[in-house]
Amino acid sequence: MIFWILGAAAVLLGAVAVAAGVAAVVLHRGNWNLLLRRPPRRVGSLAWEDLGPTPLGEKRYTPQGMTYANGRILLANSWKDTKSRVYEFDPDGMKLLRTFDMPPDAVHTSGLAFDGRYLWAVDHISNRCYKIDLEESLRAGEPRLAGSFPTGLDGTSACCLLEWDGQTCLAISDYRRSNKTHVIRHEEALARGEMASCTVFSYTNEGFSQGLVSDGRYLYEAENKAGIDIVNQMALAVLERTGSARRATIRQFNAPGGGVEDLAWDGERIYTSDEIALRFYRTGVPDV
Repeated sequence: MIFWILGAAAVLLGAVAVAAGVAAVVLHRGNWNLLLRRPPRRVGSLAWEDLGPTPLGEKRYTPQGMTYANGRILLANSWKDTKSRVYEFDPDGMKLLRTFDMPPDAVHTSGLAFDGRYLWAVDHISNRCYKIDLEESLRAGEPRLAGSFPTGLDGTSACCLLEWDGQTCLAISDYRRSNKTHVIRHEEALARGEMASCTVFSYTNEGFSQGLVSDGRYLYEAENKAGIDIVNQMALAVLERTGSARRATIRQFNAPGGGVEDLAWDGERIYTSDEIALRFYRTGVPDV
């Protein structure tokens, strides 16, 4: 009997050790939210429209950054971390119009934002933010770079432009590293050559930030967390006051698939892509 008890105790201790090990790995990798996440206050359901395949999906090239510019959808994809290309699409039918390649060190361009002339692009591998003359780049088929600066992050992911306190700022997220999204004065960061001193405020995201976009009222952040994909609708004022995406989230919406990427806003609808399905999607967002 004593041997049975000792054996059972050993099995129990082994199971506890394994659970502790798994928890330690999760925490070490920055995935603490998998252990601590609470149910959202409100859950909404979005009807996503399938707009067709992303470019070179048949070669498993993955969609990454996205934004809306001059009535067009811009998408950056990654060629297996060897280079990134920016594509211009007509959103009605997603017809490909023009392309240009990113600078050679930008091989995983994970976030795009457009200010009316310049494309702001952040890259997950180089951990830099690039300012690019969009029209000149599309015309030439190669980047017309107006400058770049290091983000100082280890997992630079999504970005978007937003209005805050009377100024236009750039939000940049860190994927599975610091678990932070930073709202910065991007033109100042470009002039200084670093962004830390140009931060307006930062908040703790859920660790899996893959997409950011502002509709002028809310900030939306897409999370890709191994098959549990959502879009958070967040109040900017609460983000600034609390520094917490969780506390600022008003509603969470379903993403269209299991590999949600960056977000774009055309004034009425949200666009995204999925790196597993390798397809484009869009949806309207109901009022709160």
